[in-house]
Amino acid sequence: MACACDKCVAHATLLGLGRGATTRAAIHKAYRRAAKSWHPDRFRTEKTRADAEERFKLIQVAFRELVEHNPEGWSDPTPNVPEEFIAAPPGNRVAEPKLEFGGARGCYVGAKIPARAVDMIYEMIGSQGSALALVDLSGRRAREFSQFLIVATHGLIARDALQIVSLVSYADVGELRLFDRRTDAGTEWLQKMLWKLADSGPMFALEILRRDGSLFCAVDNPIEDRVKTALYRFVQEKKQQQQRN
Repeated sequence: MACACDKCVAHATLLGLGRGATTRAAIHKAYRRAAKSWHPDRFRTEKTRADAEERFKLIQVAFRELVEHNPEGWSDPTPNVPEEFIAAPPGNRVAEPKLEFGGARGCYVGAKIPARAVDMIYEMIGSQGSALALVDLSGRRAREFSQFLIVATHGLIARDALQIVSLVSYADVGELRLFDRRTDAGTEWLQKMLWKLADSGPMFALEILRRDGSLFCAVDNPIEDRVKTALYRFVQEKKQQQQRN
């Protein structure tokens, strides 16, 4: 049975479900429909776009909390999502660390995530949390998202150049390496000299490792350094939250 608390009823109404929705599939369908209808990319004027951004945020919250409040006996259509990606109970939720990319090309936060990426993200994580940000790692101007990093509420999802999708929960994130390639000991001296002479473009690289020391994802050129720094700080804070809990 669906939860009938006032909050869930309000969330269901926002998604256009009414009081009769008793399946997770119905919530999924309503969320996708509402997210597409209210995605800010569909609105042209500044006022309507701002209103749509606020509505889009509320839709994401409604979807997440409806799923969290109705876990028992519901089938989950999202395959191969590890147990540690499952949303924590509402009482254990903590505020998300701040994450901003400053308008960097190919990098999106919250309601700024392009409409065409909504379905792709849903297929990756389904009901298991929600996407906070998307980084296009392909370096192409067109929004193809052939390679990407999804920052979700409970972990990270990456797709590499071979189209292999990998997931890691924040609890399983190991060392984070943010280093300047111009001074890093592992960089060849000639390459260091060329970078110093050029003195332009992104100079930092970010490596996200698992707890076992294996590489989960590398964020390098052409991603801007401010994005790498923001990701480094955010994931560090999420790791600390896991340790405190």
